[in-house]
Amino acid sequence: MTAMQCKRINQRGRGVWPILALVVGLILGTLLILTLRPSSILARRQAELLHGIESRNQARLLRLVSHNYEDRWGFNREDISSAMVDAGRQFMTLVLTPKDPKWEFKGKEATVSMGLTVGGKAVGPAAIEVMRQINQIEQPFEMIWRKESFLPSGWKLVQVNQPALPDDLYGYHPGDIGRAMAGEFSSDL
Repeated sequence: MTAMQCKRINQRGRGVWPILALVVGLILGTLLILTLRPSSILARRQAELLHGIESRNQARLLRLVSHNYEDRWGFNREDISSAMVDAGRQFMTLVLTPKDPKWEFKGKEATVSMGLTVGGKAVGPAAIEVMRQINQIEQPFEMIWRKESFLPSGWKLVQVNQPALPDDLYGYHPGDIGRAMAGEFSSDL
């Protein structure tokens, strides 16, 4: 191969790199846009919430729940995370399976409606009762998320609702199960 032939090959190859860089940039840009869509972010946040409950990780739950959390049971941010951890304490292993999740977006707010199946290895009769009660509910749970900052992690849980559960939650107060397991008993009993 002569020097002239090598020069022509090199000149032809130079035009390929900008096109290749453009194609790779378009692919990466498209993937970034798809992963930053509110529906993608909220699907991950919802999965994190369920995993936080399954693993009884209160720190993870607190990161997902808004400081402005409020529900019909009068729970605040600390109460709902404590209640979620309490529910999981009665299980050696806990598996939450969402059924037919449906998303509805309204501006900076999104509502997920989904059924929930509770499974796992129960430690005591309270866990068996939790599974029985939750698994027989036909109405979907509603979880309302709100975008509180520009960051993807700015989506926070602001409310949970389950119309089939009574307003008094059968006398339950957040932390009751944890206190009972620690040997502390309420004088209300």
